[in-house]
Amino acid sequence: MQALQSSQAAAHGARVARGSVPRPVPFCPSRGNLHSVPSAPSCSPRVIATRASKLGDVNLFGGDTASLLGGPTVEEKSAKPKLDDIPLQSEVGMDYSLLRDALKEGDFRKADDETRALLIRLAGEGAIKRGWVYFTEVRSISVTDFQTMDTLWKTASNGKFGYSVQKEIFTQNQKRWGKFFKQIDWTTGENNNYRKWPMEFIYSMDAPRGHLPLTNALRGTQLFTEVLNHPAWDKTGAAKMSIDEKAKAAGTNTLKW
Repeated sequence: MQALQSSQAAAHGARVARGSVPRPVPFCPSRGNLHSVPSAPSCSPRVIATRASKLGDVNLFGGDTASLLGGPTVEEKSAKPKLDDIPLQSEVGMDYSLLRDALKEGDFRKADDETRALLIRLAGEGAIKRGWVYFTEVRSISVTDFQTMDTLWKTASNGKFGYSVQKEIFTQNQKRWGKFFKQIDWTTGENNNYRKWPMEFIYSMDAPRGHLPLTNALRGTQLFTEVLNHPAWDKTGAAKMSIDEKAKAAGTNTLKW
């Protein structure tokens, strides 16, 4: 019997030596009990700190350590698109460099004025002569040109401003103008009075999402409706307007930009 016990003890010792049997975790006493328990090297603050630091190097869930700690993931660390990287595409040879430069400078007031001027030129000779755009002329503006301006606005504002952003908010508010204008802060006071003058609007990143660019809605919402319903904002990617469709656009209403 004693021989059997000796044999088992020897086998256990061999397994421990090979590391096949897990070793017990040493007990680290509280400070109040340190006098009653022999100190162990593994309980020293330096050893504990070293083990804790190594835990941050362990990939527990297949992602990087930063994502486990709430930091940016690898995808989020990738460079965001810059304004200089946006292709200034136009079907009619329009120059969008002034708009891009104003947005680069963070001058949203200047960028809004330039956007309005571009839309007037894009709407055609009639709009240029009168200095504003009929709502029926909006659809004559190409998808490409509208999307170029919108992309510049969204890129400069980290997705806060742009026509497609306004379209999204408008849809979220069940296309109810009162709720929409209130959310993008185009109204003031308890009576939700519409802001009338350019200086009443906010030309900075402090403005609510969708606040810019501006579209004149003092004389009605038909113009803004056409802007938000433009094929450029179709999620499925609308086709460009045909020549026949552009030819049908005629100005008979006095709503202006």
